[in-house]
Amino acid sequence: MKKTFCLALLLGLLISALGAAESVAYLVQSKGNLAILRASKAIKFKNGELLYNNDEVKTGSEAFAAIKYADGGATVKVFANSIIKLAATKKGKALDKNTSLNQGSLYSKVNNKIKGNYQVETPTTVASVKGTGFLVKFTEARQTIIVVLEGEVEVQHKESGRSSITRAGSTTIVSELGEIETRPTVEEDVSEAESTEINTTGQLDEKTMKIQVTDENGNLKYIEITY
Repeated sequence: MKKTFCLALLLGLLISALGAAESVAYLVQSKGNLAILRASKAIKFKNGELLYNNDEVKTGSEAFAAIKYADGGATVKVFANSIIKLAATKKGKALDKNTSLNQGSLYSKVNNKIKGNYQVETPTTVASVKGTGFLVKFTEARQTIIVVLEGEVEVQHKESGRSSITRAGSTTIVSELGEIETRPTVEEDVSEAESTEINTTGQLDEKTMKIQVTDENGNLKYIEITY
C-alpha cells in the first residue's frame, strides 16, 4: 500500500511539473559510463533526476540506464553504446510519449492501463504500441530491428510508408530503403546482457530518492519519495 501510494504521489507531482518546465520522465537507475545532454551540454545527474523534452541519454561500453515516463505509461531500458532522445506532449493526465533511438538498443515496457500513445522512432522507422514489451535496435547498417516479447507493435518505414504488424514471438527487420521482413524470433536477436535486464523489469528494489520539481510560481522544491 505504501509503495502504491508513494508512486501515485510521485507521478502526480511529475505530471504537475510539466506545466511549468517540460519535464517528461525521470532516471530510475544508471550504471557505467552514462551521459545526459541537455541543449547539447552534459549535466550532472543522479538517480531520480528529472528529464526534459529533447534530453539525450548516451551510454558507453557496459553502461545501462532505466527511465520511466512521468505518467507511468512506459519504462525504457537503455543498453550499452546507445543514444536516445526523450520527448512527450502533455495530454490531460497522461503523455503522448516518443523515444528516439539514434544508435544502439533499448527495451520498452508499456502500461496499457495508462492513457497516451507511445512510440519508438529510429532515423528510418517508427514503432507504435499501446500495451506491450519490445526491444528495438538500430544498427550500423541502418537497419531497424524490432523484437516483440509481449503484445504487438505496428512498424512503419518513414519514407516509403510501408508498414507491418509484429506480434509476440516475432522479429521484424526494416532496411534503410524500407524493405520489411518478419520472422520468428531466434535466440541471437536478444543479447545476454539485454535478456538479463529485460527479465528484471518490474523487479527493481524499493528505493528512496529526492525529486526536484518546479511549482506554479517557478520555485524549485525537493520531495523525498519511496517507490
